[in-house]
Amino acid sequence: MKLCILTQYFPPEMGAPQGRLSELGERLIDRGWEVEALTALPNYPTGKLFPGYRPLEPRIETIGRIRTVRVPLLPSKSGFAKRLASYFSFVAAASLWGPRMCARPDLIFVESPPLFIGYAARYLARRWRCQFVFNVSDLWPDSAVDMGMIEPDSLAVKLSRKLELSLYREAAGVTGQTDDILATIRERAPTTPTEVITNSVDPSRFGRDRADAEARALIGDAPGPVFIYAGLLGLAQGLDQILDVAAALPSRLPGRFVLVGDGPVREHLEQRVATEKLDRVKILPMQPRSRVPGLLAAADIALITLGGRIHGAVPNKIYEAMASSLPIIIAAEGEAVRRVESVGAGIGVPPQDRDALLAACTRMIEDVELRRRCGAGGRQAAETIYNRNRVADRLDRFLRSLSRAG
Repeated sequence: MKLCILTQYFPPEMGAPQGRLSELGERLIDRGWEVEALTALPNYPTGKLFPGYRPLEPRIETIGRIRTVRVPLLPSKSGFAKRLASYFSFVAAASLWGPRMCARPDLIFVESPPLFIGYAARYLARRWRCQFVFNVSDLWPDSAVDMGMIEPDSLAVKLSRKLELSLYREAAGVTGQTDDILATIRERAPTTPTEVITNSVDPSRFGRDRADAEARALIGDAPGPVFIYAGLLGLAQGLDQILDVAAALPSRLPGRFVLVGDGPVREHLEQRVATEKLDRVKILPMQPRSRVPGLLAAADIALITLGGRIHGAVPNKIYEAMASSLPIIIAAEGEAVRRVESVGAGIGVPPQDRDALLAACTRMIEDVELRRRCGAGGRQAAETIYNRNRVADRLDRFLRSLSRAG
């Protein structure tokens, strides 16, 4: 069976979909699939092409064991209109170059958002005479409305909902990373087969023993405990609340905050740190994916935040923190908090509630036994519920069931 992963985001870019899709693709190869990726020239999150890639030149390379076809697009770092132009440029390029450069698959696995990738999926499925499975990591346009990017009654939302509904109904199946996402999809397309395919982790890559001299040097040797955030420095993450807590933490309490990554709010955060003299905060540049396990192991507590309610959102960072035996403080709502607290991996607080976040950080600083218990609970969940091999088994069964049905 041949599977084409259609996604705008793929390694060597860093991020949740990039890591999840490439690693699931590798595991599907182990389960007998021939896997190919159709993706864009790498540019995320800076909006600039990575070194070694030419703007208008498609290319074929191998990422891990996955044959990867890369097509041009208009890179974009920020701005809603520019992002739309980027999304549609990838749709056009994938539709043009995909049939020329990719082998005809038996099934297309489509990563959304961006929702508009569905136009390319629909065209390619017809061109290749195959079915597509729509994987929904974030509901769109719901998440864009939640973040205040577009008005809920705007024409863009109405048109997007029409596209969204048609894609759910045309798809051979829909997968989603959370129960909340799939509950919404089942209401809108009750006859389409669905399956929860959570984000997941390879626990063998993470653990307290992964800390090395280079990771410790990056974290620094000033007194801890060290709270770490590693990922996109974006608007949706609400990272100002971490700086607010760092500023409000009483001087009698120890504790440092390390943010690792890049993104549209990095300069703003750095400016706040300098202007407000936030000595407890250190911002590190984006690190290679291979460096992340060591950085997490060199820290003491994972601090994961969202800027507000985003329906169905569960940050991928929780799984890597769990596998690293790090206790978690998560500022979010809904299923993200339930997943952390249900396995005893940490504490959930409402997003943008500085007092609640400060209280949770204080509690973690003062209660070493709580940190130990949460770290152990998270590690157990990473080895069982969220183990990437188990999730790959579930995806493999679902995709094969659709292939048989088709």
